[in-house]
Amino acid sequence: MAMQLITLHTRFINEQTIDTVNARDLHTFLELGRDFSNWIKARINRYGFIEGEDFMCVENLSSPKRASAKSRTQKVKEYFITLDMAKELAMVERNDKGKQARRYFIDCEKQLHEQKHLPATTTDKTSFQETEKYQLLNDMIKSLKLESNPVVIPSKELVDLIQAVRMYQTQIAQLRTPDWVNDNITRVKDLAQRNFTDF
Repeated sequence: MAMQLITLHTRFINEQTIDTVNARDLHTFLELGRDFSNWIKARINRYGFIEGEDFMCVENLSSPKRASAKSRTQKVKEYFITLDMAKELAMVERNDKGKQARRYFIDCEKQLHEQKHLPATTTDKTSFQETEKYQLLNDMIKSLKLESNPVVIPSKELVDLIQAVRMYQTQIAQLRTPDWVNDNITRVKDLAQRNFTDF
C-alpha cells in the first residue's frame, strides 16, 4: 500500500477474516477533540452499526501512565471496525481529515481487491474444481453416517481457521480466562491439524 495513514488489523468478523481499523486510531486521526468512548457509542447508536457485522469489541488491559495519579492497570475497550464502517464514520465528520481517511480506506479496499484477484484465469477454474472435490468428499462422508461426523476442508480455509484460533487464543490469554476455554481451543487446533495432515 502507499503510505499507511491508519494501521489495518486482521480480525474475524461475521465468520470472515477481514481487514479492520481500530476505531481509536481513526478517532485520533480525525482530530475530533471529543472523548473517544462517547464518540464511538454515539456513532454506533445513531447510524445503527451492528456488533459482529460492522465491528467487534476487545477488552485490553492498559498499562498506567508514568507520573499519573491513576497508577493501576485499567480495562480499555477497543472497537475494531470494518473498512465500510470506517469510511462511513470518516464521511459523516465532514472535514478535511474525514475526506482524507475515506479516500485512504477506498484505496486500501482497491488494493486488497486487486491482491485477491491477481491470477484470475487459471486459479478460478482450479478453485472451483477444488471446491467441487471437497463437496464430493464431504457428501461421501455424510453418506457413511459416521458417529464422529468428520469434515474435509481445503488447506487454505484450514490455515485461515488456525490463524483465527491463534488470534482468539492471544486475546483470551490477555483476559485471563478459565482453563476450559484454552482446552476447547486446543481441541479445535488438534482437529484442524489432523484434518490437514490426513488430507
